[in-house]
Amino acid sequence: MTEGDDARELSITSDTTRRSVILLDVPWQARVRELGPRRLLVADATLGRWANDLAGDIGADGVMLLELGEEKKTLGTVERVYNWLSEQGATRDTVVAALGGGTCTDLVGFACATYLRGIAWAAIPTSLLAQVDAAIGGKVGVNTAFGKNLVGAFHLPQMVAVDTKFLSTLPLRQWRAGLGEVLKSALIQGGWLYDILSEVDLEEGSVGVWAEIVRETAKIKVALVNQDLYESGPRMFLNLGHTIGHAIENLLGYGVMTHGEAIGLGTLAALRLSERTRGLSPAVRERVSAWLTRWGLPKVMPALEFSRLWQQLYRDKKARTGGLTWVLLEDVGRPVLVRELDAELVRSVVEELKR
Repeated sequence: MTEGDDARELSITSDTTRRSVILLDVPWQARVRELGPRRLLVADATLGRWANDLAGDIGADGVMLLELGEEKKTLGTVERVYNWLSEQGATRDTVVAALGGGTCTDLVGFACATYLRGIAWAAIPTSLLAQVDAAIGGKVGVNTAFGKNLVGAFHLPQMVAVDTKFLSTLPLRQWRAGLGEVLKSALIQGGWLYDILSEVDLEEGSVGVWAEIVRETAKIKVALVNQDLYESGPRMFLNLGHTIGHAIENLLGYGVMTHGEAIGLGTLAALRLSERTRGLSPAVRERVSAWLTRWGLPKVMPALEFSRLWQQLYRDKKARTGGLTWVLLEDVGRPVLVRELDAELVRSVVEELKR
């Protein structure tokens, strides 16, 4: 990990003094109990066998199980959470704990951001994607027909309990769903994380060095969010690979391709664009391609009509009145923000990836 940095408790502080504590593999159940006078638990239904036990551990007096997935991360599901919170008599000082993957923390966090104009919440992420990215930083939201996470808010959780023991329960496809975020962080930071990814494989039921990788990736995100909570500058670097990746997810239909698979393809596209416009060495893309092969992630772009893809890009959160902002690399550890790219250049890269 980063030399000399073995901290297991981090924090993000907003400009309104709201503080989000991130615990990295340290005891957390008792800490959740201390967050407020009353706690409720919303959990992914696949974790139902743990939810009741956890409710006892954190002193929650109500449990809601939700059938979740990207296709169900919608305003309709949020309304179900609102109704349940009302039935439970939730008040402004109630704390809601979200147990599950990124879809759970995104959706429950958004419900908490908007119910009673904002109530406190805590994230207990159980997937690789959620532990390294989705649960950290306070970006919460839901999908709509016109784009991924385009209805949302910034609402920091009071606590994020990153417990890598949960990862030992994941099937391989759920590991792959989070790998796009890990490789993205390695590219924008460089150093230990970039080097170690060439040495690790996926093995179902095994955590091993991945626990260190999760902690290091989480630290990278925390550092960028503390510089730029509302994503107007350095935090945008975390969108490497997401411009095209999100468009792929939306056009294929949520759940057809995992987030990690789509972001892996989007990252390959961003690296090719970086070679053409920023002088990035092709060796970086070749190394990332080797990672994708080792981890069983796709490297061939789906056969989407480019005009539809291009249109979808401009529905992305990174679009501004003056154009679309792309995250590219000049070198490993040297990300840059680039406004507008020529459509024919992007088309050529997409067509190359289809082959």
